[in-house]
Amino acid sequence: MYKDGHRGVALLLMVPLTGLFGIVGFGMTILAVAVCRFPDLDHDYGWLPHRGLTHTFWFAAGAGAVTTAGLYVGLIGLPVEIPAWPLALLAGTTVFLGIVSHLIADALTVGRGDRAIRPFQPLSPEQLRFGLIRSNSRIWNGALLIGGIGAQILALGLFYRPF
Repeated sequence: MYKDGHRGVALLLMVPLTGLFGIVGFGMTILAVAVCRFPDLDHDYGWLPHRGLTHTFWFAAGAGAVTTAGLYVGLIGLPVEIPAWPLALLAGTTVFLGIVSHLIADALTVGRGDRAIRPFQPLSPEQLRFGLIRSNSRIWNGALLIGGIGAQILALGLFYRPF
């Protein structure tokens, strides 16, 4: 899947949180979209197989945990009183969801062999593949992005009440 498709799936996955938490949920959405392509860092390193370790739930959980711990340590060191633990946990959960959105997007694509993801490896070799769209389809990638943007706008407009 191309970057627009990944961003679109992240936007769609985060719609319930935008609707539930309003502006805070939309902020979570922005973070999820920012990290949704993180699993594809395996393209930059020859020793990492594509759709391997970085395309697992363990990687998503680890990235979320590192985000939570790192942000918590950073926030408690500030000279102002802020709710460090809830903010750090919210950010870590959002990073987890952003990476999971990448796994969902890749599972939507048609692929065989190394094109499928194995989100629970090494514990399970089972592949996750829905095989609904071609990863190189500009129409599908664009439709996912436009659909995600539209759904976010609707979530903010229909469900969010500032007062």
